[in-house]
Amino acid sequence: MNANLLKIGIAFLVFTIVSCTSDNSESGSTTTSAEKTTFKLDGALITADEATATHYTNSVAGGKYIDVFVKKGGKEVLELHFPATTGTYPAQQNFNMTTSWLTYEANGGAAFPADFFHSTSGEIKVTTLDVTGKKIRATFSFVGNNATTNATISEAVLVVNEITVQ
Repeated sequence: MNANLLKIGIAFLVFTIVSCTSDNSESGSTTTSAEKTTFKLDGALITADEATATHYTNSVAGGKYIDVFVKKGGKEVLELHFPATTGTYPAQQNFNMTTSWLTYEANGGAAFPADFFHSTSGEIKVTTLDVTGKKIRATFSFVGNNATTNATISEAVLVVNEITVQ
């Protein structure tokens, strides 16, 4: 009986030690920001190769604007337009200082208008816009339509480290 109690005690001790060890696979990193632009297209995750932006005066919108061009495999997949300041901008199809125009481009935009899915709903939340430091960070989601069908962009994270000023 003492042998059984000893075995139970040892098993309990081993179980306690094993359950208290940490399986932290973060390599000590506390960074939560993405390194590249990512988004889900109709549920499928896409990681972009490149995201660049242009800062300019948009005379139609009436102020400073940002145009972002996102590429995957050398082909443009997203085109995002919004005022050049942090904030939340509903996704629509016009240029003004209170909304955004977001577009998903299928096939690199080879066939117009079939490959262009312009925003009909959604939003972009610009959290960082540093023109001098050439850095933009935002999250966005939208439903785009090409006059025939919808494309849903969700869980998107925008990472821009290159801004051209015009």
